[in-house]
Amino acid sequence: MSDKPKIAVLHVMLNPLTGPWNVMRQLCMAQQDALLYSEVALGLITDSSWPAAYEEELKDLSIRAYRRRTFRIFGTAQQLLQFVFRPGIERWVEDLAARSGAGRVIVHFHNSWISGVFLPLRSKQVSLTSVATFHGMTAQLNGRPVRRWLHRWMASRLPRYGAWLTSVDAANLGLADTVLRLNPKLFRLVANGVADMPHVRCSEWLNEGEFRVGHVGSITERKGWRLAADAVLRLRAEGLNVRLLIAGLGPEEDQVQAMAREHPEAIEFLGHVTNPRSNLLPRLHALSIMSVHEGLPMTLIEAMSVGLPVVATDVGGIPEAVTNNKTGLLIPRKSEELAEAIRTLYQSPEKCSRLGMASRAEFERRFELRHIVKEYDAVYSGAFAS
Repeated sequence: MSDKPKIAVLHVMLNPLTGPWNVMRQLCMAQQDALLYSEVALGLITDSSWPAAYEEELKDLSIRAYRRRTFRIFGTAQQLLQFVFRPGIERWVEDLAARSGAGRVIVHFHNSWISGVFLPLRSKQVSLTSVATFHGMTAQLNGRPVRRWLHRWMASRLPRYGAWLTSVDAANLGLADTVLRLNPKLFRLVANGVADMPHVRCSEWLNEGEFRVGHVGSITERKGWRLAADAVLRLRAEGLNVRLLIAGLGPEEDQVQAMAREHPEAIEFLGHVTNPRSNLLPRLHALSIMSVHEGLPMTLIEAMSVGLPVVATDVGGIPEAVTNNKTGLLIPRKSEELAEAIRTLYQSPEKCSRLGMASRAEFERRFELRHIVKEYDAVYSGAFAS
């Protein structure tokens, strides 16, 4: 680090939840451990809906965190509020530079195109540039012309003010073009990743006891928890000893709890699980990801890291990480298709083991966090060189 100007990195996000929150935390810690930068810090803009469990996780981090509280307003209104009442990111930048001795600061945004509301950033004290990562894209704005116009306006501010754009998967780029009018050539691809935990592995299925399937993530219809529940109940009715463990937070928690009370033999709701890779995934034999749309889900990468077979929909960045019948199973978004896939794994321990080992090998090759840290460092260097 002595051979080049000192650089600090500030990761910023409005109300980080589930995957993006996990990405930010793990990336911050890995970048700090890599000793590439004078300091790595978090900048969090949160309202009262931000989970208390995340506050506890934040306390346990050995990372500087800058905070700004905002009113609890949902949807596009919350994002526009940040444009009107700016959160003071420039002050965070200057304080971070002063404390760390950095002459340059990278502000790395994780709110995708919405990050445009925070720009431009200016400082008389330090040289700064910005990077915005797209964790996922949706076509839902296409049927809402007013909202689509507002979101295109937010997105247009990224290239206008010199932000470098990254995407966790290639599938984002087509939607970025058609929905937001962002040129795909502006993006660099940098996948999500997690640090290896060599001694953490999933349970080996030996065709004995109960076969445990997991849903880990937001508790919303679009994430597919209900499809997983329907599939497991279908298999239980056939006499298969299958159980579903659901972990996460979201607007449909009450529905999950009600279903778990009605079917305690088949469904268990765990709520928020701190560090699910260590505390939940090793208990499972398969992971269900039945999303409507996705970027490159962190729960998928974590499952690969522990050798856990994944059954997932063929959407977003998932097929860029999972090869059907080689490192996992890709299926249509139907409960009967999920039931058939789980039945296959249940009845074939050999296939379950083979998919898990191949998934683990693919993680080591592409998604171990050291690879991702190096790729982002190349992006940061390019952003300052431009």
